[in-house]
Amino acid sequence: MMSTTKALKFALRLARHRAGSAAVEFAIVFPLMLVILAATVDLGFAYYQKSRVGSAISAAAYYAVRNGNTLTSANADLMRVTLESIIRSTLGMSTNITVSILINNSTNALDASSYFCVTGYPPTYSSTGLTPASCSANLTSGKFVTIRVTEQLQPLILSPGFLSGVYGLNRTVVARVS
Repeated sequence: MMSTTKALKFALRLARHRAGSAAVEFAIVFPLMLVILAATVDLGFAYYQKSRVGSAISAAAYYAVRNGNTLTSANADLMRVTLESIIRSTLGMSTNITVSILINNSTNALDASSYFCVTGYPPTYSSTGLTPASCSANLTSGKFVTIRVTEQLQPLILSPGFLSGVYGLNRTVVARVS
């Protein structure tokens, strides 16, 4: 059995030896740095996806506003297909997106010929018939296209729920087209 003085001397001599301490420090710090790097890549990729979805929805809304003045029930389905095509071509080959397009807050093409007043948030739509009419607050009824794009994240390390909450990859725009 080793006496306490010998044990103390051995511990002091062991403490003076620095050989291998850098390897131990590296082994402790490296996993933490790897996690931080992966989280940074995840956040950067989420921001990039948010930017792509924003560009796609802006391009579709621009098309809807520029070409929506002739929107009727006869060409409503063509408008939906064209808007979805614009979004999908802007986002490229991404397969994890969901596109929803409503005309006058409806999937029914017959509602595309009607004019609506919109109030509040979330918006409430009330029909004014087949011709424009006055709404409250000196507004005139119109036709509206709602475009909603959702892109699913596939992060390396962070939870998908965390990133979608931070970056809101569910984007919606309501455009008045006439």
